[in-house]
Amino acid sequence: MAGSLVAFSAQAMEMSVSGQAKITYVDEGEGSAGNTDVTGNPYGFDQTVAFNGSGESPIGTISLMHVLNVNGGSASSSLISIDMGDAGTISLDGGVGNSGAGTYKDKMPRAAGAEQSWDDTDGDAYFLDTPTQGHWGYDNSFAGFNVTLGYAKNGGGNSGDDTNTDAGDDSSKSFGISTSSLMDGLNVGLAMAENDNTSSEDIDNENTVFATYAVGPMSFGVQHTEINTSGDDAKSMMYGVALNINENAAISWNARTVELGDGSNTTTKDQEDTGIAASYTMGNMTLSAFNNSTDNAGGTSGKEDEVTQVTLAFAF
Repeated sequence: MAGSLVAFSAQAMEMSVSGQAKITYVDEGEGSAGNTDVTGNPYGFDQTVAFNGSGESPIGTISLMHVLNVNGGSASSSLISIDMGDAGTISLDGGVGNSGAGTYKDKMPRAAGAEQSWDDTDGDAYFLDTPTQGHWGYDNSFAGFNVTLGYAKNGGGNSGDDTNTDAGDDSSKSFGISTSSLMDGLNVGLAMAENDNTSSEDIDNENTVFATYAVGPMSFGVQHTEINTSGDDAKSMMYGVALNINENAAISWNARTVELGDGSNTTTKDQEDTGIAASYTMGNMTLSAFNNSTDNAGGTSGKEDEVTQVTLAFAF
């Protein structure tokens, strides 16, 4: 009797663990009603743990990232990607926002730790955005041009095995292209997206174009975005300036003007957003602060909001 016994074993990926701890102080200031938005303890303590793994496979290098927010005790984001070399990288997103036009929503230069000029205020809207949950991505470079594509079936959404997620009635599709090969210091790009509208059967059409220029310690940026939805439209212009004072310290200024409506509503005011920020990095520690304010939030005349945040972050 002749025979053979063949044993198969799977080669596990190598995993590494990293983390971050942040101490924050938040003052949301006084809004148009004259009352502070936060009346409780303004100090925060946030901790995250990240697991990163990679390994070779017959179809390319497989990478996995899984981030846990220790405060909430649940997964805040995950990403698996397949790097196929010259053929590009395919990814499945679980909350990272790794690919597609959403990665172009604000390309303005900012100091480390700073948020977009509207973030955390009542004007936190009107930017190009794409799904991140259940979102397929493709990234590659061709002749000096970086290309990113995104696709989310029926609006996206993640489920475990043996289940489906009902997230929308239309699939979201997007692409972005950028290059820094035209001139030293210059980076330009554009992006377009068709996104599922969660409140109607219509498609949201979004597009943006940007340019940034870096010379010495200074960086400048400008970006135009248009959002066309079934309910209302928004056109915005963003501006940004950042200065690297030295290898550790940086400051920045950002602004955005949002024109709301289709021009027929004369009572809607332009929303005005402004953000200033500063950061200092030494070793694994970053101290940063920003102040964001918005006027005429949501197009409502006189509606104001402001937030100031100071953060001390440690990387492990």
